[in-house]
Amino acid sequence: MWFEFLLDPKALKEHLEKARPDPTATELIVQLMDKITSETAAAEKAPPTPAYENLDDKPVDTPKPNNSASKKKLALKVMCLKIAAFLKWNLDIIEQKIPLETQHTLLQDLLIISREQKDLSECANEINLQSCSPQELFSVLLYHRWVLRAVSRARMSAKQPRSYSSLSTMTAMKLEDRLVSIEQQVPQSIAILKQISTTLDVSLNVPVYETFEPLTEDNEDLNQQWDTCLKASEQEVHCQIHFDLAAFYFSREQYKEAREHIWKAAQINAKLPVVKVYCDIHEQTLQGYCRALGISKQEEQDLFVQFLTCKSNHFTGIVNILQRDNITREIPINYRDDLELEIQAASSSSDFFVARDLLLHVHILNAVRRALDSKASTISIATKLKQSNNKGNDKLISALKAVLPHCDEKLKTNLRMFLLDLFEAGVPKLNQSILSIPELSEIFSEQQIQLYKNKLQKKAHDLSPCWQNMQDTIRNPKLQKGMLEQNLIQSTEPREIKNLIMSLNAGGPMKAPSKLNSKWELPIPVHSAVMGLPKGVLQDLIFILLAKSRDLSLSGDFERARKLLKAVEEELLTVLNSLPGKLASKLGKLVNWELLLVSIMQFLKSWPALPPSAEPIDMKNKENQELALQCKECLSSLKDGESMIPRSEVLEHCALALLNLGEWEYLSNIDKRFPYFEMPGAFSYACLEIMNHRISIKKISTKDAWELILTVFSSGGVKRTLTGQTIGLRDSPGLAAVQSRAQFQQFLSRLREPTTISVAVSILARLYNVLKDEQNLELNVEYTTIWPAVVTNSNAFNSRVVGEVLSQLLHQALKYYPDNVSWLKVLGDINYANGFFASALKNYLQACIAVSGFFSRAVPKSKINNLVYDRMIKCCTQLQCHTQAAVLCQFLDDIDYATAFKSLHEKNCADAMDAYYHCIWDLTIVEFLVHLHHKNKEQERKQIAVIISLFIL
Repeated sequence: MWFEFLLDPKALKEHLEKARPDPTATELIVQLMDKITSETAAAEKAPPTPAYENLDDKPVDTPKPNNSASKKKLALKVMCLKIAAFLKWNLDIIEQKIPLETQHTLLQDLLIISREQKDLSECANEINLQSCSPQELFSVLLYHRWVLRAVSRARMSAKQPRSYSSLSTMTAMKLEDRLVSIEQQVPQSIAILKQISTTLDVSLNVPVYETFEPLTEDNEDLNQQWDTCLKASEQEVHCQIHFDLAAFYFSREQYKEAREHIWKAAQINAKLPVVKVYCDIHEQTLQGYCRALGISKQEEQDLFVQFLTCKSNHFTGIVNILQRDNITREIPINYRDDLELEIQAASSSSDFFVARDLLLHVHILNAVRRALDSKASTISIATKLKQSNNKGNDKLISALKAVLPHCDEKLKTNLRMFLLDLFEAGVPKLNQSILSIPELSEIFSEQQIQLYKNKLQKKAHDLSPCWQNMQDTIRNPKLQKGMLEQNLIQSTEPREIKNLIMSLNAGGPMKAPSKLNSKWELPIPVHSAVMGLPKGVLQDLIFILLAKSRDLSLSGDFERARKLLKAVEEELLTVLNSLPGKLASKLGKLVNWELLLVSIMQFLKSWPALPPSAEPIDMKNKENQELALQCKECLSSLKDGESMIPRSEVLEHCALALLNLGEWEYLSNIDKRFPYFEMPGAFSYACLEIMNHRISIKKISTKDAWELILTVFSSGGVKRTLTGQTIGLRDSPGLAAVQSRAQFQQFLSRLREPTTISVAVSILARLYNVLKDEQNLELNVEYTTIWPAVVTNSNAFNSRVVGEVLSQLLHQALKYYPDNVSWLKVLGDINYANGFFASALKNYLQACIAVSGFFSRAVPKSKINNLVYDRMIKCCTQLQCHTQAAVLCQFLDDIDYATAFKSLHEKNCADAMDAYYHCIWDLTIVEFLVHLHHKNKEQERKQIAVIISLFIL
C-alpha cells in the first residue's frame, strides 16, 4: 500500500528495484497524485472553523491550524519526485504512462521544490536564467521541454490520453482547456530553450533518487541533498535542446527551422561519449529525422541504407551506388542478386520506366563484385556480354577501371582469373579491348599478354566458341549429329531447317521429330495427315514446320508462325503430283485452316487497348472484312457436307472472330449442333435484338444466353445434348459444370466487341443480384431488365463464383475500354457488395472522371445518380474519411444534412479534415462547422470555416 512507503522510506527503492514491481513506478506516481488530489478536495469541502464570541473580555488561545494534511501532501510529492528521479526523468516513459494533468502537476512540483519554496500553489513562469541555481535550471529546462513535447504529442495523436483512475479522469473539455493553456506557453518555452542553447557556460545538475529527502515525523522542512546531483556537460544540454526544438518544428511542418536544429544536434551528438548523464536521444530516431529533413551526411556513410532507399525510388542512381560498393563491399551480395530480379520484374510489368541497359549494367557490376570476392561465375556474364553487341564490354571496362586503383594484390589476382575465364569463354573483342588499356593489362603477366596477342593475330584460331565451326573442329559423328539436332530445335528459318534435316538424314534415318522435342505436338487431324506422307525428309520437314508454327503461335510470335506455314504450302506444291490420292489437297486445306487460326489469334491478341476518349474501332475495314470472309468460308464447309471439316479449335475461333467483328446475323442462323457454336450463337442473337430494339429494350424476349449461363454456374451437373435438351450426369455431378465454367471463362476472355461484353456483364450482374437477393447491394448496369428476375433452385448456384467471373470480365474489358462508365460503376458495385470499400470508391471516382473529362465539365446526373453518391458516402464512412463523406453529401439531389453533421462530428477521422473545407459550398454545413469548432474551442479550424462562409456569402 502507498502509505507503507511513507512509514518506511527504504521500502520504496527496494520495491522499484524489483524485476517486475507491482505497481510499477509510473502507476505508483499516479496513485500518489490521486491521493494528493483527494486530500485537497476533502480539505476544500471541510466546514470552516466556528467563530467564538469573547463575552468575558478575557484572552482566548487561538487554536493552531492542523498541518498534518499539508505535510502529508508534501511528503507524497517528494516521493513522486524520487520515483521520477529513479526513472532518470525519462519523458518518453512519463508521457506514455502518466496522464497529462498528472505530468503537469509533477513538473510544477519539481519547479517549486528546486526553488526551495513551500508554497505549492504558485509557480512563477518568469525566470532569470542568470540567477538560477543548477538544480533550478534543470527543472526549468525539463518543464519547457515537456511543454513542446506535450503540444506536439497532442497534435499528432488521434486518441486522447487514457485515464488511469477515477480521480485523475478528465473530461474532454477539461483536457482541451489544459492543452490550450499549455499551448499558450509555447512561445515562452521556445524563447527559454533558445536562450539556454546559446549560453556557453551552462551549469546544470541532474537530481538523482538520493537527492530528495523524505519528510519525517520530526522534520517538516524540505532539505534536499543537492550535492548528490550529477553534473551535466554543456554539450549534452545543447544537444538535447536542439533535438527537442527540431522535433517540435517538424511537427509544425516548419522544416527550415527543424533542419537547422537537427543538424546541430547531429553534430554535437557525434562528439558525445557513450555514457551520458542528461542527453537521452535514440540514434535511430536522430537518423530518421536527418533523412526526413534531407540531411544526408549520415546516409553517405551507409551505402546499404542508400541502396534500400534507391530501390524504393525506382532505382534512381543505383549504378553509382553499386560502383561505390564494389570498392567498399558493404552491401550483402544476396541483396544485389535480388536487385536484378526486381529490375527485370519492373521492366516486364511496365509500372514505371526502366532504362533499357540498366539490367545489363547491374549484372556486370554484380559480376565484378563476385570476382572481387573470388565467387565469380562466368557462364551467365559471358552470355550477357555476347548478346550486348560490345555495349557490355564498355561497361565492364568502366567498372574495372573504377575498382582497380583500390585493389591490393589479392584482389587483382581475383580480377585476373575472372578476365581469363571470360577470354576463354569467347566473348567477342573483349581480350583485344582489355589488353589495349595499360592500367588493365598490368594485372596480366608478360606471357599471358603475349599468348593472347598471338591468338589475335591468327584469324583461324579466334576465340569464338568451338560449336560455331563444328564441321572443322568436331570429328566425332555422334557429337556432330547432336549439334545438328540442337540447331534444328533452335532454328526458325524454313531453309535452314530443311538443310539440317537433310544433313541428319544423310547418314541414315534421323530420330523421330516428336522425340527431339517434347513440345512438338500436332492436333490429331493434322498429325494423321502428316503421318500419311512417305517417311523421310518430306514427312520430317512438314511435321517440324507445323509443330514449330504451333509452338510459335502459342507464344505470340504470329509472324514467324505464319512464315513457317507458308513454307509448308510451298513444299506441298512442289510434291503435289508425287503424293498418293488427295493427300496433298487434304494437307493444303488443313494448312489453310491453321493459317486462318493464326490470323484469328493475332486478331484477338493485337486488339488495341484504347486510351480514354479514343475513337471506336472500325470493324468494317478491309482487313477485318477479309478475315470475316475467311471465317465464313471455313464454317461453310459444315453446310456443304464435305467429308473433311476443320477441327474444333479452328471452328471455335472462327465463331469468336465473327462475334467480335459484329457478324451477329450470320452467327444467329448457324447450325448449333456443335457445342462450340451455342454460346457465340446465343450472344449474337442477344446482341442483334438489342441493336434492333434499342429504343424499347423491354420488348426483347431472348433467353438462350441466360439459360446457357445458368447451366455453366449450376452445381447440379447439367449437360446439354446436341438438340439443346438437358440431361443429368450419372457419374460425377458437378464435374461437367466446373469444366464448362472454365471453358466459359476462356470464352469471356476472348470477347472484344463492346456490345457482346455488355451482354455478358448484364447477364452475370442479373444472376448475381438474383442469387444475392439484397436490394441495398444490387449491381446496376444496362440491359439487366431484359433477363429473368428469378432462378429455380437457387441453392444450386454460388453467388461468390458469379461475382468473381464478372469481376475478371470487367477488369479485362476496362483494359480495352477504360472510359466505359457503366462497367466502372458495376465494378465499383461488386467491390462495394464484397466490402472492399477503398476499391469501390476508386472505381466510382474513375467513372466520374471518365464521364466529366477529368472534371472539366459537370458530372451529369443521368450517369452518376444518387445511388452512386450514396455508396461513395458509405465507402468514405467505412474508411473513416468522414470529412470526405460530408463533402459528398452535397452532391445528392436533397442534401443529407443528418449524415453530413454526424460525419463532421466524428473525432477519429482518417482524412485531411479541415483541408477539405474549401470543397464545402453549402452554408448550413459551414455554419454547423463554425458552431462545432467554437464549442470544442478549436480556434484555428473555426477561423477556416468562418473564411469559407464569407466566400459563400
